[in-house]
Amino acid sequence: GAKCRGPHFYTVSNPIFPELGGTSYSIIGLYLTVVLTIGRFVRLSFSGQLSRVIYEQLHDVDDLVDYCEVVYIARYSVQYELEEELYRKLIKIFRTPDLLIQLTRRRDQIPPAHQRMQSRGR
Repeated sequence: GAKCRGPHFYTVSNPIFPELGGTSYSIIGLYLTVVLTIGRFVRLSFSGQLSRVIYEQLHDVDDLVDYCEVVYIARYSVQYELEEELYRKLIKIFRTPDLLIQLTRRRDQIPPAHQRMQSRGR
């Protein structure tokens, strides 16, 4: 047989609207149907947002945009091996949340010693 997923609800109550459309409905049955349907739509509308929030709430993405432009320049100048190496590093940055947060934090939150090292590296 088919396996059902999720919880099962059974209600026992007196019918309020007898023979409405061939079946009888109760207040509790109608309430559960409406609440569960609305709950399912709310859940579907917000699903997936938790996994996207880290990418949508980044503060200072200038360094990442510069890095993407360098990947584009490598491709435009037909340096495909360099482009692939830079692209793999960019993917690694996006797959490592701690590194992504560190690279995109606000300039006023970066410790002064680290700011000096970044300015020398540019």
